[in-house]
Amino acid sequence: MKRRTAVKLVLAGGLLVLLPGLFMQTLQNTIAEPFELDGERFSNWTLVATERRASTYVAVGLHPPSMLTSTLFNELFDRTMSSMTAPGEDLLPLVYAREFGDGGLSIVELLQAARDVGLEQAPLRPVCMAVKREPFAGRTREFHFVVIDMPEVAAFRREIAAMATERGGGARFEPIEPVLPIAGSDTAWESWWPLH
Repeated sequence: MKRRTAVKLVLAGGLLVLLPGLFMQTLQNTIAEPFELDGERFSNWTLVATERRASTYVAVGLHPPSMLTSTLFNELFDRTMSSMTAPGEDLLPLVYAREFGDGGLSIVELLQAARDVGLEQAPLRPVCMAVKREPFAGRTREFHFVVIDMPEVAAFRREIAAMATERGGGARFEPIEPVLPIAGSDTAWESWWPLH
């Protein structure tokens, strides 16, 4: 009887040690699997200017085709089962709201400069889904995003930087990494920009 109890205790202890490890390995494997989307989702994006309001952190951006960000958000949630929030706007930022106020350029000029460098027709090549983590108030904040390979964004930023310098505007329009926000652990989206 004592031997059976000892064997049961050893088996139970082994399971308690083994199961969490297997669970974590399965979770990491699931998160690391590639996200699969058809190429059409990364074409026909729309150049947009947002209305000036307190919740906006983007002045000019590219709006993806319908359902792209929500599809990625849902797949990310299914993989991580983490509590996350979606961005208020489905936009790949090109000019941040705080830059717009200091740049000395109008929205019309920014949109025209974006069209002149071909941002509306440029292909968006997704590189990867990424996450940035940082400590915050005793916990870790997370920001999930898709890195986009799009050299036209750099050309656009150089163009508007030159225009702003000519006019004596305060914004420098430094180079930015083109990323499409997908999910975050909180709603302070503007605090992630510019993303380094």
